Amino acid sequence: MGSLLDAFHVYRQVEYYPSPTLLGIAWWVPLLFGGAAVAIGYSHPFIDPLIGNKRPAHSFISSMSEPAWLVLAYLISASILDTLAQAALLFIIYMNFWLLTGGRWQNILLSAVTAITGTLVEMVLVAGGAFAYVHPDLLGVPFWLPCLYACASLAIGDIGRSLVSHATTRGQ
Repeated sequence: MGSLLDAFHVYRQVEYYPSPTLLGIAWWVPLLFGGAAVAIGYSHPFIDPLIGNKRPAHSFISSMSEPAWLVLAYLISASILDTLAQAALLFIIYMNFWLLTGGRWQNILLSAVTAITGTLVEMVLVAGGAFAYVHPDLLGVPFWLPCLYACASLAIGDIGRSLVSHATTRGQ
């Protein structure tokens, strides 16, 4: 899903790749998104006990509806709004999503770590010439990018919680 959303960003001229291979994205993009999904999906359920996050995992079916929030965030990030308006709207989306997922401070912490890490990785990739944003704001990336990663943290983190919970339940 991440690669298709990234291709949507290319289509909407939010970003571009100097050497695209398929749908305007580089060959390595699915690997990067897959690695990020695995890192988020596995880290959250394993870090939860360390930070006292006792949020029960949703059913897998329920958790699969949460990426809709991430798709909404991508749609907003590719809109014609200016970058500060996009960032503000994405923050509102994140806060609503956060409240609907339990409103725990631990999820804000995990979202912040995900947002900082993801944004730093993208800054390095942009600085290295791997891709570029059409309208960057700070160090090659737009202001709204951390909010997009925060939304991904909630959505993918809950999918990871559901998968780990399901695997643990089946293994007993």
